[in-house]
Amino acid sequence: MTADPVRALIAAASETANRRDARVAWVHATTAAWREAQRAMDQRCCEAVERLSEQAFHALFQEEQAKVDAIRAPLIAVAERDVWPSELYFSGV
Repeated sequence: MTADPVRALIAAASETANRRDARVAWVHATTAAWREAQRAMDQRCCEAVERLSEQAFHALFQEEQAKVDAIRAPLIAVAERDVWPSELYFSGV
């Protein structure tokens, strides 16, 4: 017995919509994490600027910026190269 081609097309369209929705959700969650990391960095650096030496502050800033950059990197990959986390790829691609 052959599969119903209409059902197959509907299933494929549904999978595409689900994957698109998953990508949108990922972007929203990742940008929220990015905003929170940037907010936390700003808070830590503002609290430290008066009490740390310039060298210690620079080291703190670099550490905090690395955390922000780690969250931002996948967003940049998506925006610049259309490279998504593996779980967000469409089947057959």
